[in-house]
Amino acid sequence: MRTVRVDRGTPSVWGLFQDKINVVADQSVGTSTAGNVYVAWARYPGQAANNVIYFARSTDGGQTFSAPMRLTQGHGEEQFADIGVGPNGAVYVTYREIMHQKSTENRIRIVRSTDGGQSFTLPQTVADIVPFESTDFGPDTCGDGPFACDNGLTYARFSSLSAVAADASGVHVVWNARTAARQSKVFVRNSPDGLTWTAPAVPVDTAAVGHQFFPDITTGAGALSVVFQDSRGDPSYSPDLPPGDTAAGSNSGNVVQAIVARSTTGGASWTESQVSALGTNPNWEVRSGMRSPFFGDYNYTSAAGAATASVWTDTRDLPAGLDPRETGADDDADGFDGRQTCTWVPNDINAPSYSSPTIDNPCLSQGGLDQNIYIATAP
Repeated sequence: MRTVRVDRGTPSVWGLFQDKINVVADQSVGTSTAGNVYVAWARYPGQAANNVIYFARSTDGGQTFSAPMRLTQGHGEEQFADIGVGPNGAVYVTYREIMHQKSTENRIRIVRSTDGGQSFTLPQTVADIVPFESTDFGPDTCGDGPFACDNGLTYARFSSLSAVAADASGVHVVWNARTAARQSKVFVRNSPDGLTWTAPAVPVDTAAVGHQFFPDITTGAGALSVVFQDSRGDPSYSPDLPPGDTAAGSNSGNVVQAIVARSTTGGASWTESQVSALGTNPNWEVRSGMRSPFFGDYNYTSAAGAATASVWTDTRDLPAGLDPRETGADDDADGFDGRQTCTWVPNDINAPSYSSPTIDNPCLSQGGLDQNIYIATAP
């Protein structure tokens, strides 16, 4: 076991920041590219929202990688790269384009390579979307104390993103976006070659309420599987609220479930199953010294033949409590505070930014940061 550097970055926010890395191995059979390893990611050059998607390939099982190559043209902010490899070895990279000025769009894009990742087509548009973003409700994330927002809500960061899988029936891209009713739903669009997208997008779920978000897709043994988060069981659901929040800004309960939808018709029709035994809420204040939420940015699913495994983030084991730092205008009763028995102090008495606990902090043993990764397998 050893570490191989694919691309160089710097820790400075003004430097070269490599983000949202995705890696895939070519599992095609009998092709010249079988065994190749592909990596795609977003590169941020400084603080400007002008990141682009980069790609590198390995032809020796990941021991060495090619020089990174740029896949996209820098239209807006390009993010959330995901790779799929078809049975003939063709490589597909989908990503989300985020609108920042008039010349850019909110859309799902894809590129294709038929020479093992040595060259790619120009980006093709899979779908124009109305994105589902945490910033729809105010700042990127809202919590308590110095992280409290004027809207009174508590919510984690989330965003619309896409994923791709390819098999004998074609190329399949999933994403989540808002409908005309402002609900976030997971959609799939199917293509015979990854370049021609004439078939309409269809939803993978039938829920009339709730937000569905963070999808990933895999294929195996002729079946497609999509995992996603779903708040259809939230009694406080509103298209104008983040998942897990009431209109008053309090915890609406463990109302988010992990769902897997499955298709044996090449993505034309789907059946759904709940794979999480218990619900979760993405808005527990587990970041920045338990003052703001963080739920991660992804779910993942993978197939080996007919067997699939899906993973997701879950806070079912996090015990509720009261934060002793909350006084005065701070909201002690929103229900998003995890259990703790000690008080953490600001980094700077003149600047109310809170530290995360050190490893020896007794607060950690109280479970107030108990956010875990869960897995469900089938069959």
